[in-house]
Amino acid sequence: MADENSEQKHTLRLRSLRTRWQILTLQLVATLALAALLLTMTSVYGECDQDFIDEAEGSTYWCPAFEHTRGMAYVEEAFNRESILPDLITGADQVGEAALLIPSLFCLLLTGVHAYVSSRTSKTRRRIKNTIYATLIIAGFGPFLFEWITSMISYQMLYIPFGQEFSALNHGDRLSLTMQAISEMIVMGVVFIPVLFGLTGIWNISMRAIIATISYTIMFIIFHALLTFEAVLESVQGIGLKPLPAQIGDSTLFGGLVSPLAFELITISILLFLFFESSHMVIRLFEYVAMLPESSRTDNEHIRMFQTVLNTHLSQLVGVLSLATVLTAIALDFDEIMIMVISEFQPNQWSQQVNDSLELQMTYGKVISAGLFLLFVSMLRYLVPWQTVLGWFESIFRGFFRPSSEESES
Repeated sequence: MADENSEQKHTLRLRSLRTRWQILTLQLVATLALAALLLTMTSVYGECDQDFIDEAEGSTYWCPAFEHTRGMAYVEEAFNRESILPDLITGADQVGEAALLIPSLFCLLLTGVHAYVSSRTSKTRRRIKNTIYATLIIAGFGPFLFEWITSMISYQMLYIPFGQEFSALNHGDRLSLTMQAISEMIVMGVVFIPVLFGLTGIWNISMRAIIATISYTIMFIIFHALLTFEAVLESVQGIGLKPLPAQIGDSTLFGGLVSPLAFELITISILLFLFFESSHMVIRLFEYVAMLPESSRTDNEHIRMFQTVLNTHLSQLVGVLSLATVLTAIALDFDEIMIMVISEFQPNQWSQQVNDSLELQMTYGKVISAGLFLLFVSMLRYLVPWQTVLGWFESIFRGFFRPSSEESES
């Protein structure tokens, strides 16, 4: 009787589903992956080129890197006015990782506000949105319109508020506050838009927000690679972005598998993968429960089936993530593995010359090496039963998440 009551406590209603420890764990994993992604992106893409800094010595410099404090200082100098957004929110008065803390917490607060608004009725949501839009328009253009209209009434004439000989008839300075606020929000958005969208997707169950975070991050990496390409840097001056080294470097980490630069790039890809899979998994589970009829959400058989699906997702997440990490490291170092094998069977001067080749250490050399690894693995499908091997690995990882016999009997 006690076993039946304990099992009835675990229903598949959406409200109780949000409090399951597995769901909360997946959401926390996705949040931690998003936070680690922010720190890694800032460390890899958040610096300006040293030559650009030397040329801008004595003045505030800014480049379109993944960093916001220099951008906020640059906006203040450009408008010759203190920041409109408070430093407590922007973190402009902090340095290093501390500058990311308060804005990230503010994004979390906005996520909570978005969740509260989303839970209201459509009429209430429409009123809140209209109030926000009206407040922004009044705050941005209200002082300009008020001063212009008041001046036309006092002078009893109609005129354009720009380009007038009499300075009292020019009211464009009022719009500079709006332009500065927009500029500051753009600078903040370069770094924290993916954080805001990511948190919204994780905790408010929004697939569109998750895809927006992934797309923005990938697009930033693509644009950074294009703008720091050597041919582009020679033709476009003054961008200031710091290009990644053309050479991957020596493999000194994890037993000679990964170089420090490759490890940072692999970390970004793995964090993107972990963020997407864990958050997407939560959405798929909610969609699965939402499709069940109400009578099935308290059925013990459906509860066991849901638990099996959840445990399978968890095992696949751990297994695929681990396997992808190892295979990526091997793919980037596949050239040295081939040369090592050839040297063991037939040591000669050619293998040593190829190993010391500069082109082999360049970025495109590593890409070719990874392509050869993919070709090598695809040819192995004629010799290795990959389905059996992957099934074996999946059964091992699934065993870690399988409930004990006492829990299954209960």
